[in-house]
Amino acid sequence: MKKLYVALITPFTIMNDIDYPALDKIILRLLDENVEGFIVCGTTGESPTCSENEKIALLEHVIHLCERRCEIYFGIGSSNTCDSMRLLKLSEDMDFDGYLIVTPYYNQPTQFGLYEHFSTLATETKKKIILYNVPSRCGVSLSAATVIKLANDYKNIVALKQASKDLEMVKEILNATTDFEVLSGNDDYLLEGMMSGMSGVVSVIAHFTATKMMEFFKGIEEGRDVSELDIFFKKLAHLCFLESNPICIKYLLSQQNECENVLRLPMTAISYEAKTKIDQNYDKIF
Repeated sequence: MKKLYVALITPFTIMNDIDYPALDKIILRLLDENVEGFIVCGTTGESPTCSENEKIALLEHVIHLCERRCEIYFGIGSSNTCDSMRLLKLSEDMDFDGYLIVTPYYNQPTQFGLYEHFSTLATETKKKIILYNVPSRCGVSLSAATVIKLANDYKNIVALKQASKDLEMVKEILNATTDFEVLSGNDDYLLEGMMSGMSGVVSVIAHFTATKMMEFFKGIEEGRDVSELDIFFKKLAHLCFLESNPICIKYLLSQQNECENVLRLPMTAISYEAKTKIDQNYDKIF
């Protein structure tokens, strides 16, 4: 069965503090919907606006709440290898599965620099590592050759979250590695990704479509026609990414009374134009 991980939001109160009761409500519902696991403090969790202490506290809270009912990955990506290393050292002895590490953003390192960044971190942990390639947000992309070398050099680098529609890269990586997985980072490209050999998804829209996604994956495994669900995911993803993630997903969750529609600057609440488009399609989503 394909794997479904949810890239968790970080709910905030109207006073801009972390809203743990709201987070608990979302997590417990998703656990009941049998998701494979959670990404804590990823981009969807507004990690750039959370302090180091908040990130560690969030991780501790999620570990305690989940009680080993699912896998947990902790986002420690940054544009500074030393900052990522410090978070790794602070969390290494905690009871969770591994790290999601995004390519260093803004400073645009070379492929050699990317290799050195990930290898430096992989050397210092026994936990699993999922590489995260999202060139549209980071301004730099891992090459297939770099991913292959990292996967073959480090046994604990076990997967790539690929938020890119370069499926030839996916096939090249899978053909050149063993026991290595590629997970989709695109909710609007699920069927294409699964057909190229991806093992599952790290999803944003699964905050409220987990049951449908599990049905989708089961249908693929059984050889059934899943085109209708694929079209639904594509339309929903289009609405959820009208503005930078997690603006729209937080608005939708607030409409379901699961969290406040609050983001930390420089992220702001949904615009009138995007809100109007989502509201016009709301009954088709829920």
